[in-house]
This record gives sequence, C-alpha cells and structure tokens, in this order.
Amino acid sequence: MTVSEVLMTLRLGDSAFPSGGFAFSSGLEGSYRDGFVTDESGMKDFAREQVIGRWNTVDRRVLRAAWPHGAAEVADRRCEAHSTMSVLREASRRAGAAVLGTFAALGHEDVSDYRRSVLSGTVPGHLPVAQALCFRAAGLSLASAETVSAWQAVSGIAGAGLRLGIVGHLGAQRILADLEPTIAHLLTDRAPDDAANLHSFTAFADISAQRRSDGARLFAN
Repeated sequence: MTVSEVLMTLRLGDSAFPSGGFAFSSGLEGSYRDGFVTDESGMKDFAREQVIGRWNTVDRRVLRAAWPHGAAEVADRRCEAHSTMSVLREASRRAGAAVLGTFAALGHEDVSDYRRSVLSGTVPGHLPVAQALCFRAAGLSLASAETVSAWQAVSGIAGAGLRLGIVGHLGAQRILADLEPTIAHLLTDRAPDDAANLHSFTAFADISAQRRSDGARLFAN
C-alpha cells in the first residue's frame, strides 16, 4: 500500500466518516432489549457471529462481485434476492444510500450516476455494493476495501453497544481488539467473486432484528 492509500483507508475506516456502515447495528438493540446480550462477553460473541456468518459469506462476496466496472447492478440484485429479512434488507438499503450520498457530495461522478439509479428505484443500492463503488472511486485496492468493510461491520456493532450502554469505551475497544485476529484470518482467505453463491447463518441476530415490539429502534435496522 502507498502512503496515500494508507491515509485513505484510515479516513474511511474512521467512525467519524459518514459512511452508512456505522449506523448498522445488525439487530443488537433487539437482543439487548430482550435480555439476551447484556454484557461485553455476549456482545463480542454477537459481533463475531456477524462477521463470520454474515459479512464474510454475503457482504464481502457482494462487494467483490460488484468491484469490476459495470458489475454493480447484477451484484445488487443478487444481494436483494438473498436478503429475505425485511428489516435487515431495508437497513442495508438505507446504509447504502447514505454512503452513496456522501461520495456523490464529494464529487465522484460514477457514484452519482449509480445513486440516481438507486433514487429512481432502478436498483436497490445495498451497502456492500455502495462500498464497492465508493471505495474503488476513492482509489482503494480491493483488499483495502474489504478491510474497511469488515472493520465497519464490527465497529458498527461496537458503537451500537456503546450507545445502548452495554459496554463503555474501554469495553468496546477490547471487543474490537479481540476480533482483530478473526478479521485478519478471514481476510487471508480469498472469497469467491460470484455473488450467486451467497449464504449466511446468523439466526439469533436475524430474529432479534425482525421482532416487532414496543420501543424505538435506535439504529439503521
């Protein structure tokens, strides 16, 4: 990596960057509300399940499939077909729209074109597709884009836990540090580029996110 790419990766991976991914809690608030995830250990297990059982086998593969020029629309539609949980499907769309809006406002014309298609309803605009388009436009390599995407997945959960009061700042940092080896191991295994081969198993989080009950939803889902 060049120094410029390192700096860009740090900027995009910063929670202060309005990327959409950091508003995605993956259903953590439902698990907390129902008393299933109430401490640091439980939250770490929740985040590990998400990065292994969802990000690596769905989001990462969609990002890779959308990476080549002209491939985003097909990958987007396959992601839509796989997203059977309505709450998480809409959350991914909203997070994708957020990151597309940010990069369009920063002057990336290719991103602006795809954003117009999303706003018109031509394509769904899921988060990993938006990440592929935006991170490529920013000049990242595919490997760096995957790294930022994985980091945003776990950081979003850590940030949600912090705002819910499950953990404090140090607890959130311990969770992120503990998950670094897991992320590094996943990133060393090359994921298939074919978004037709999507599969996930995060039943606990899916049920938590989908359940309807009283109380506000604090995050994208």
